[in-house]
Amino acid sequence: MKRPLLALISLAFALPALAQEPLVVKRLNGMNLEVEELGVPQASSDKVDLRGVPAVKITNHSQEVASCQFHAWPEETIMTAAPAMSISPNEQAVARVPGKYSSGGPIALLVCQPEGV
Repeated sequence: MKRPLLALISLAFALPALAQEPLVVKRLNGMNLEVEELGVPQASSDKVDLRGVPAVKITNHSQEVASCQFHAWPEETIMTAAPAMSISPNEQAVARVPGKYSSGGPIALLVCQPEGV
């Protein structure tokens, strides 16, 4: 009885250590958007198979058209700006995450705001 309990407690402490860092830092500027990471081991999608390719699926739950764009980190000088994408209300878009993966932190900054702002 003690052994299964001990194993369960050990697993509970180990899981946070195994959690993966987010690929993308999000600045949604108050918009009701859902951002799901794809192409990473713990993320899955029924309609998109992007294993090994960092990408995000953005779902717009707001009543405004969202304009979303990836921005480079200040220390990332080789990344070119990605074009902005427009996402209509109640629509989804899938975008590849630009930049290179580096363990220990996110690789891109996603900024979304109402279109026309």
